[in-house]
Amino acid sequence: MKRIYAYKGFEVTVELEPVWETAGSVTLLPPRGFIAVVHIRTLGVTRPTVAPIRLTADNQRPFSTEAAALMAGYSAGQRVVDDTLSP
Repeated sequence: MKRIYAYKGFEVTVELEPVWETAGSVTLLPPRGFIAVVHIRTLGVTRPTVAPIRLTADNQRPFSTEAAALMAGYSAGQRVVDDTLSP
């Protein structure tokens, strides 16, 4: 899943990477969680402004839901823009 948000002249893209259980055989189970990958770039520019940021929940565990991962990614992107990129 991928979401793109506009924020203060920047584009914050949050992509989710599913974390699958490995049981040694092929199974059709849902993912056990998600990792959020945040990309930040200036609106209208193709090159990223900062390196991608990978986020996990507490204790380096994956987020349990897509919604939690997306919100954490967007919030992290907002903080980077506010703290380091905005004048």
